[in-house]
Amino acid sequence: MLLPVVFRGLVAIFVVPLFCWSQTGSAAKSSALGAIEPIVSQFEDGPAIGNQRVVPGESVFFRFGAAGYKTSDSGRVQLTGHMQVFDSRGVAIMPVDEVVVGTTLRDEDKNWKPKLHFQFQIPPIAPPGTYRIRFEATDDQTKQSASAETSVNVDGRNVPSADSIVVRNLNFYRNPDEETPLRVAAYRPGDSVWVKFDVTGYKHGEQNAVDVTYDVSVTDAEGKELFSQPDAASEKSQAFYAQPWVPGVFSLTLQANMRPGSYKVFITAKDAVAAKNVAATAQFQVGN
Repeated sequence: MLLPVVFRGLVAIFVVPLFCWSQTGSAAKSSALGAIEPIVSQFEDGPAIGNQRVVPGESVFFRFGAAGYKTSDSGRVQLTGHMQVFDSRGVAIMPVDEVVVGTTLRDEDKNWKPKLHFQFQIPPIAPPGTYRIRFEATDDQTKQSASAETSVNVDGRNVPSADSIVVRNLNFYRNPDEETPLRVAAYRPGDSVWVKFDVTGYKHGEQNAVDVTYDVSVTDAEGKELFSQPDAASEKSQAFYAQPWVPGVFSLTLQANMRPGSYKVFITAKDAVAAKNVAATAQFQVGN
C-alpha cells in the first residue's frame, strides 16, 4: 500500500502589457536630451554587474543618467524617467515604472548629475537568457524625450513551451531539495518517493486567469490501482507576469511491507480554461 505524504500547490503569474515603446535599440534621436550611462547592479548605487548572471527571484537595481536637459533661469531641473523589463521571450515581467527628479540647482551644484533609480525583481519562475531593460527620460520643461536599452543576463532552467497543456520533466528524486533526478528510480520499502514535474501549455482566461489541477494515481506491475488522489493540487490565480510553466511536486511513502516490483505513477493535468486534459506516466522500482 501507498500513503500520501505531501502535495504541494501550484503557482502561476501572467502578463498584461501596459506600456508601448516607440523605439528599441540605441537611444532615440533628440536634439539635446539623452538617456545615458545605464548601470545594472545587485544593490543600490553598486558597481555594474557586467556579464554576471542573476537568478529568478533576485532583486535587481538599475539606474541611468540624463544629458542635455534644460536648467531654467531659476536653476530648475525637472525630469521624468520610465523603465520596463522584458524576459528572454520578449514578455514584460513588470508594469512600466516611473520616477521623477525635480530640483533647483545653486551655483555650488554645477557638477551635479541627475540619476534615475529603479528596482525590480526577476520572477521566481522565469526562463533563462538575456532580459532587456528599456528606459526613457523626459525633460518636462522642453517636452523632449530620449530612450535607450540595456540588458541583464538571467540564469536558471528552461521548460520548453507548448501549444496545449503538457506535462514535462516527470522524474523521481530522493528528497524535495534535489535538482538532479535519479538515473535509476529505485527505492526500498519504507522510503519516501518524491516526484517532480512541470505543467505548461495551459491557456489563460479573462484577466489572465489560470485554472490548472492535477490528479495522481499509482498502480502495480499488474495494473492494479494502489492509490488515487483526484485534484491533488490546483492553481487558480492571476498576476501581471505570464509565468511560463507551473511546477508540481508530491511525495509518497512506501510501507515497510511493500512488495518488490515495478510500479507506475500517473499524472493527469487538467486545464479548465481550455477544457483539456493530458496524462503522463513514469515507472519506479521497489527492491528488497
